[in-house]
Amino acid sequence: MSAKKYYKDNLKLAYPIILSSLGQSIVQFFDTLMVGQVGKEPLAAVAFASAIIVVALVFGQGIGMALTPLVGQSYARKETRKVSLLFQNALSLNIIIGTSIVVLLLLLIPVLPHLGQDETVIRLAIPYFITTAISLLPAQIFLSFRHFMEGVGNTKTTMQIIISANILNILLNYIFIFGKFGCPPLGAFGAGLSTLISRCLMPIAYFLYVYFHKHYRRYFLFFNRKSLSAYWHKSLMKLGLPIAIQLTLESISFTMTTIMMGWFSTIVLAAYQIVLTFITMTFQIACGVASATTILVSHCYGRKDKNNLAKYAKTGLHLSFVSMGFFATVFILFPHHLAAFFNKDPQVIEQAAELFIVAGFFQLLDGAQATLLGALRGFNDVAKPMLYSFISYICIALPTAYILGFTAGLGPCGALAGIATGLLFASIFYYRRLNISINRIK
Repeated sequence: MSAKKYYKDNLKLAYPIILSSLGQSIVQFFDTLMVGQVGKEPLAAVAFASAIIVVALVFGQGIGMALTPLVGQSYARKETRKVSLLFQNALSLNIIIGTSIVVLLLLLIPVLPHLGQDETVIRLAIPYFITTAISLLPAQIFLSFRHFMEGVGNTKTTMQIIISANILNILLNYIFIFGKFGCPPLGAFGAGLSTLISRCLMPIAYFLYVYFHKHYRRYFLFFNRKSLSAYWHKSLMKLGLPIAIQLTLESISFTMTTIMMGWFSTIVLAAYQIVLTFITMTFQIACGVASATTILVSHCYGRKDKNNLAKYAKTGLHLSFVSMGFFATVFILFPHHLAAFFNKDPQVIEQAAELFIVAGFFQLLDGAQATLLGALRGFNDVAKPMLYSFISYICIALPTAYILGFTAGLGPCGALAGIATGLLFASIFYYRRLNISINRIK
């Protein structure tokens, strides 16, 4: 197989996933953009609430992601019944996980005022926090359909549903945030309400598509109560829980950084939210490449095709470097322009511009670690990466962020640079693990 074919296969799967992932980030992008027009306090409120919500969201996504390689391997072996059983049990498991996440988040509400944030920020954050927390249940159900379809090689349907939901979300944002068409202006709460409505419609749309599609409907034929089994739930959790913990550890490092930014000032927190929005969006490019790599590697692993498996992993890494290198250049060359797009406060713009430059330097690292993890997940190697994440993000990144930001007096840029050290160590650990894991395949 020519090198061009490897890149083509990856991009064919990756571009719908990238657009789907970007679509989810665009919700945060437009929340930030529109709420930022209301003022820096509502913007800081969205930043604070989102920083906590995203940890739960990422944990749930990790559980859901287990379905892709498991379905991919069974699909490559033409095991239709097993694919169906995995899909049904993943759906029931995600309902349980999603409900649990919502309950736990709502129980956290009394804790929010004690996290060292401005009183006005807390007051504005709580309504947004509640509505966005509830939206995680339909979001978790949606993941069952998304990762099932990705496992069988269909990445376009997810893209179409997410883009449609985002268009609706933007329209609802305009109505609810600014108070249009007779609706009172709801500010940050309006952004959360828009997110809840659009996320509720997404799994409904996906169910209707899969159920009435002649090719995918066959996977519903094996759906019944007897098919629900602790065995399948355990299999999904065995793979999904380490992925969820790994993603959560990385997310916690960014969440704690957000809280640290709030310790500096509301201006710094608002500036960091702008930068974080862009970081999240560019990261979705790497996640798209990583997910495509997971699918391709899982299919090769199912067929015990070691040679192509290694080449698809390498191709994914190359594509990640090219895309993230482009965004790194944009961040470093145009920081003030990017910041001014969200907020007109000169202090917020200047602070965000400084943070953009730091963020630019770790884009390649962020892309590398995501793609390497995607390859590892393709052949169910998740336990060791979870340990490496703990070392990189909790033991290295967070202490370094605090030391550079506060002890060494380097301020917000120092804190963000500390997170970059965690990404560096994670990339090194994952690269080494990938080589070891590939060599073990017979």
